[in-house]
Amino acid sequence: MLARVYLPPFITALFGGLFVALGILTFGNAYIFDRLFIGVLIFTALICFKNINIVSLLTIILLQRIIEELAWAGLNDSYVAKELVYLLGLVMIYTFRYDPMVKFATPTLLLTIAAEIYWYVSDYPAPEVYWPVLLLLSNLFTRYMIFSRLEFVERYFPKKSQSTNLDWIIYKLTGTTVIIQSLLLLEYIIRHVFELHQLLVMYHSYPYLVHGIAIFAIWATFNESYKQILPRLLKA
Repeated sequence: MLARVYLPPFITALFGGLFVALGILTFGNAYIFDRLFIGVLIFTALICFKNINIVSLLTIILLQRIIEELAWAGLNDSYVAKELVYLLGLVMIYTFRYDPMVKFATPTLLLTIAAEIYWYVSDYPAPEVYWPVLLLLSNLFTRYMIFSRLEFVERYFPKKSQSTNLDWIIYKLTGTTVIIQSLLLLEYIIRHVFELHQLLVMYHSYPYLVHGIAIFAIWATFNESYKQILPRLLKA
């Protein structure tokens, strides 16, 4: 009886502290952190393999990581790459126009395109802002997939689709990331268009913000896995 009452909050606090420590230790080491993230996703999928709702959500998260890794490895700072990213952005903005986060993404994307044109015409050495744009679009895509997940699950696994707490958490975290990417891009534009070189608030805080969000996402994912397995352990 006592285990049922005190064990869940104890495990939550224990692993919460563990992931905070891992976040601090892996800060600045993207290689190790990405492997940690993928490892937690795979572990959670194995624990929850009978829960199609958790597995489908983890698949969406893993797909986002794969897309970003492939984009990082394959894209370069060429005009063709930039044009493709911005064209994709315009298409996605229209496709996801009912997402509340689009009201942040749309003006940011349009201002970024305008800034790129200005830098090109004025022969200014433009910063590589297409990468934050790509991350912004990646998070919009993930939000769309999470929003559509129940429909997909119901189509292939009738009467098994169900919203989970992890859906809501990841949906909110990706929305927060869209806002952060928008603020970062706006700061880039203001700094390089108006030559306000001392404006570095988002530039310096950005690594801490996105790393903190990623650590919280890992903890939330692991937390969901132990919630699935704990009742079986206590019953045993």
